Amino acid sequence: MSELADGLRSTIVQVASLPSNHLPGPTLPTGVRFTAANNTTPAYCQVTGTFVTNADSGKTAHFLATFPENWNGKYMQVGCGGHCGTFAVSDPTTSPVTITTQGKPKDIITKGYASFATDEGHVGFASGKWAIQGSDKVNQDAVDDLLYRSHKVLSKMGKEFTEHFYTAATASQAEIRYSYFSGCSGGGRDALVAALRFPDAFDGIISGSPYSNMVATAYQGTGLSLSSFLTPGADVSPELMALIDPIVKAQCDDLDGVKDGVIQNPMVCDFRPEKHLPRCSDNKPGSDCFTNEQINTLSTVLTAITDEHGKVVQPGYSVSELQASFRDPKPANPDAKDPWPDSGNPATGGGGMSTLGNATLKVFAHKNDPDFYTRDLFSFTDGGEGPVTGYRVTVPRSEVNHSEQQLTMGIGAQPELMQKFIQLDRKLMIWSNLSDQLLTPYMAINYYKDLAKMYGGYDKLQDNVRLFGMPGTAHCSGGLIVAPGSIDATAAMEAWVEKGEAPNALVAAQYPATPFGADFSKPAVRTMPLCKFPQMARYDGKGDVNEASSWSCPDGDTGMLEIGESGRQAGVTE
Repeated sequence: MSELADGLRSTIVQVASLPSNHLPGPTLPTGVRFTAANNTTPAYCQVTGTFVTNADSGKTAHFLATFPENWNGKYMQVGCGGHCGTFAVSDPTTSPVTITTQGKPKDIITKGYASFATDEGHVGFASGKWAIQGSDKVNQDAVDDLLYRSHKVLSKMGKEFTEHFYTAATASQAEIRYSYFSGCSGGGRDALVAALRFPDAFDGIISGSPYSNMVATAYQGTGLSLSSFLTPGADVSPELMALIDPIVKAQCDDLDGVKDGVIQNPMVCDFRPEKHLPRCSDNKPGSDCFTNEQINTLSTVLTAITDEHGKVVQPGYSVSELQASFRDPKPANPDAKDPWPDSGNPATGGGGMSTLGNATLKVFAHKNDPDFYTRDLFSFTDGGEGPVTGYRVTVPRSEVNHSEQQLTMGIGAQPELMQKFIQLDRKLMIWSNLSDQLLTPYMAINYYKDLAKMYGGYDKLQDNVRLFGMPGTAHCSGGLIVAPGSIDATAAMEAWVEKGEAPNALVAAQYPATPFGADFSKPAVRTMPLCKFPQMARYDGKGDVNEASSWSCPDGDTGMLEIGESGRQAGVTE
């Protein structure tokens, strides 16, 4: 294996075990492990080690490679999550990989893909500390690996390694026929960045619930966290949060033509917390009512973050299956200048989105300036210019521009940079959970609308880029799911790239839920088509609502373009 690594042309590679603090592994004592075939999975070999991402400085990142015995001649690069530092959701041998790539566990291996993943140049999920050298200096090399560079270098090294591996294994010249990228959340951001920054690297790219603008998301994560402890009575407990969804469902469930517990288009709802939630008498906190402060907190969650002129910076969250993920554990000192923790993974309950947001703004964008405090950026207002008038978080436009300029290489939602990808006739599939509790799905929808405006409308754009919404599903189809959220995105992309069969609808399945996803060993309890945006799935009026055959995606349907007060105040582009 070392001889193969030494023979690579594009970069320096070392095969070795991962460090002991690289959790959850895999731990391969020599950097290589062979696993024999069983009744469901072919034999495969895994390799770990490092590769140089910057030849000038010698900066490295870790990689994880998986080579199945039944190689299909294809290459799959797997995205990561959040600010990475782990292979927790990108190891194709473990169940959490379904968070990143959808499908079922070990699908990538059984389909025969050679796959590569990277930790993006650092170890550990701690949201910003890894980027700080010594006492306070930021390691820009490490930040660049996170933003884009580790995946760009891996896209060359991984393919070269794959061809070397199978040439040696088969004693005949091996060549990759097709290459793909797949990721969700932070991996969805990785996917969009790949389309913008190295568009010739992959034939097809799959971006799930993308963390597409890490700067805008940072304002949302920290701003909403602040709103929940801004005053002693501002927090909304999980018990109170549980009162909201039945009210929303009563108002919005049947707007799509069938009352089935699933809101196909949450943007069309007219629900607003200040109008439709029960208020406490005399503003005294209760177990079945909301105080004015709590109403304001919920309004900041469902309303767009805007600048001082009312222009949307980041859309608000979806009203369907609303969860309390915006809440952080109350800090010991709510009045502290820097109240947010530096570590934690919001995807596993180890801290809210503020753990990523504060690092993005303070460490990455402001270079860990000791005089900069994220908290100083925020104000709270209602009314004002523009269509978004609800009580909301506001941030200075000058600060938005500064941070986006500093981190531009890692921002995936830049429609003006998609021209090369489209000219190359590459394919991009975006899927987004419409009840996402960590990353608002309206980021993806607004981005897609911007692409359509810039590249000839939806019909023309769909030659290369298609968007699919997943109603009733949480972040990356994990956690709270009330509707089908498991898709074979890889098969759909293969058909599009290799056969020219563009996906008009994806059939999604809902399996029995587990605390960390789904039990794929049991039959699906519901199936449903996910229509290409802007079509919306319609119940045919007969048959079992739990069967995909009872639903359709009517030609010419534009149901996902309809917007009510919920979508308007959330800042969805009209």
